[in-house]
Amino acid sequence: MEKDDYENLVDMFAHPGWRFFTEFLTELEDVITKSAVDNAISNDQWQYCRGQTHQLRSILGYENYVNLAWDESQREDSDVDPL
Repeated sequence: MEKDDYENLVDMFAHPGWRFFTEFLTELEDVITKSAVDNAISNDQWQYCRGQTHQLRSILGYENYVNLAWDESQREDSDVDPL
């Protein structure tokens, strides 16, 4: 990941729209999880709900993933010995 890409993502994560979006997805995940018990009357429907919550968790974890990937790349860059 390039520094400019990371800075753009950090700017996006700091934007109120990102916070609104992640709060909405968190609420949606909660609704899907709670309603699946009553609404998923077949295994196919249950698995579909599981897939939806998996996708939502992936999006919700994106900010954390980016920060961890950036920290790791910075650590690797600092470990490289200049000649």
